Amino acid sequence: MSQVFYYIFMIIVISLIFLFGYQQIIRLQNLNEQAKFIQFKTDFQSVVNDIYYKNPGSTVTYSLISANKPLILSKDVKKICLKNLNNKAEIKAESKYFTTFMIDNLVPEQGNNLKLENNEYCANIINSKFSFTLENRIVNRETLIYIK
Repeated sequence: MSQVFYYIFMIIVISLIFLFGYQQIIRLQNLNEQAKFIQFKTDFQSVVNDIYYKNPGSTVTYSLISANKPLILSKDVKKICLKNLNNKAEIKAESKYFTTFMIDNLVPEQGNNLKLENNEYCANIINSKFSFTLENRIVNRETLIYIK
């Protein structure tokens, strides 16, 4: 009779271990996706700052076929949009991990990857990778970085 309680107790303990383990795996996955967003934001700001200090006319491409690889986003991001707000770009995407942020001296324009949609320049994200081109230009004695 005591063996029945032993087996029931073991089943309950094993079930709790699996449930707890599953919850921890989900938390780690969410933390990983949040970290990808923070890394994307930091990397994006860094590449804009890098080209800002280059010579006017300098162009850098971030893609799978260039020396500079595309930036990585969370797996649930399917499209990223940039909106021009007085020589600042507002960057946003529909994702539970992505929050809208601004980058100074960045101006979006229609190009290979960015298409105009509802006053925003949007790019489709393929396999969580954002490909784009940055160009340093002088406009009215002000250095601006154009993204296309």
